[in-house]
Amino acid sequence: MRTAFLRRYATSPIHVPRLERLLAVYGAVGGDDEFAARFISWERVCSDVEAGRVVTEVLSSFHDDTGALVRVSDVAVQGALRLMVDAGAIPTPARARALRGMFAENDKRAIDRTVARLERAVTVPAADLAQILSERGDHTP
Repeated sequence: MRTAFLRRYATSPIHVPRLERLLAVYGAVGGDDEFAARFISWERVCSDVEAGRVVTEVLSSFHDDTGALVRVSDVAVQGALRLMVDAGAIPTPARARALRGMFAENDKRAIDRTVARLERAVTVPAADLAQILSERGDHTP
């Protein structure tokens, strides 16, 4: 599954090392093949491989203030996918920019806010996803 994950989401050879680091962190418990299989299954449900590519990109660049890759919960990963796929009121490039912005801050409070927003995105009605994407990072959701 690891190889399938890399083939599916690496858009160029330069992305492979980032995705390998992502798999190492997200596969620390259960193995990277297990996480790769779960991620692919979540992305296939939404049937938008481009959404999966954007989400793997932002996850692989989400570092804390020490430079360590942040591992968010599986629910938060699913929320990120849902924001990319189901927030139809916002054009896809704007969704990607908003998601990148959510992952840009790296202090503990900002990381906690981002995770909470992503986890909330799993359960809210699709009509509320645009509001989650547009929330500013300077307040508690």
